[in-house]
Amino acid sequence: MHIKTSDPDILSIVNRINRGLIDLQPDFQRGEVWNTLKKQRLIDSILRGWHIPPIHLISSPSTNKIEVLDGQQRLVSIRDFMAGDFPINGSLEPKDDELGYLDKLYWNDLPSHYQEKIELFTIRFLTISDYKIGEPGELFHRLNHPTSLTSAEQRNAFFGESRQQVKSVASFMTEELGLNKSTIGFTNSRMAYDDIVAKLLITMDNGVLGKKITSSIITDKYRSEQGFSKESVAVIKNALINFSRALKESGANVRFNKASFHSWILFVVSLEKSGLSMIKLAHFIYDFESSRKNHELDLFSEPRFRATSDGVKQALKIYTDRSTSRVADTSSVILRDIVLHGLFYLYSDFNMKEPLIQKLNERFSYLANRANILEDDLLILAKYLDWRPL
Repeated sequence: MHIKTSDPDILSIVNRINRGLIDLQPDFQRGEVWNTLKKQRLIDSILRGWHIPPIHLISSPSTNKIEVLDGQQRLVSIRDFMAGDFPINGSLEPKDDELGYLDKLYWNDLPSHYQEKIELFTIRFLTISDYKIGEPGELFHRLNHPTSLTSAEQRNAFFGESRQQVKSVASFMTEELGLNKSTIGFTNSRMAYDDIVAKLLITMDNGVLGKKITSSIITDKYRSEQGFSKESVAVIKNALINFSRALKESGANVRFNKASFHSWILFVVSLEKSGLSMIKLAHFIYDFESSRKNHELDLFSEPRFRATSDGVKQALKIYTDRSTSRVADTSSVILRDIVLHGLFYLYSDFNMKEPLIQKLNERFSYLANRANILEDDLLILAKYLDWRPL
């Protein structure tokens, strides 16, 4: 690993950021973690001429960009201040009369000599090149050892093929399909989308639903020279496309979390194999999520659904409970998946010839009619059916 040092001034740094020469990765690294006060403290330190920790950068051969390994929040704060996003806080300790006069002033309001002072302030850059896959990640972990990082944030420091595939799918999901907070109900804070995509791809590569996925398993994949299979990437992207279309068609105001979103995408992967109409999926999304959020609704009560209202409510409760607790364990993943499949095939009255689905349908219909659906019953059913290959 080769490290080159340089000391650019803030004016040139921000210029390079705005021109896209330095990739801050706001959607893929840690998101907007610093609050306004912390950003103001950084600007205050610069105005006082205090030392700013060096920024670690990666020269990425796969993207031909300079990407931020450590120091993203510092660069984002400087860029945002000069863009006029927040003002100076002149009341920070230790009190300084000169800085007190600048209180609540935005960048464009600053006297020119203060602007120049900030623009000419230099920050040490350490640019890493000629590295092995594991070296930037190990350096990142050591630099951030005192900081509480999510597993997804830690994995993002491994600059291998798996990371690039996850970044590509997550970017496609948000930028091309518009699957973001406004449509699915949760943000990419702390790299939540990357984490979901990585787990989906691991699941597809495994070829089965019931294999436990731990953070260490995903990290090992990121460390590996070999990325995810191209087929798995294509399947997940196609499922995201169809789910996005069905979600828009449904008009439902849904609020997924990481667990439930993960289950819906794998559910769509399953439906795609049957060639089922996405219009039916859209209707199911609306009725399923509406019934789950409002217990007064009885959207599954029609006789053709072959289920009692109480049976449906019990199934929805299991799904909800297993989406909010123990979300990562294998039993939760399987229970959510069985409930989605069981209710969908009762709901749609779709003539599915696959033996696995026929057996599920018969047993699930019996439990729903009996109005006594228990977690243990569904787990026993899953074991009996060897639920499910992907």
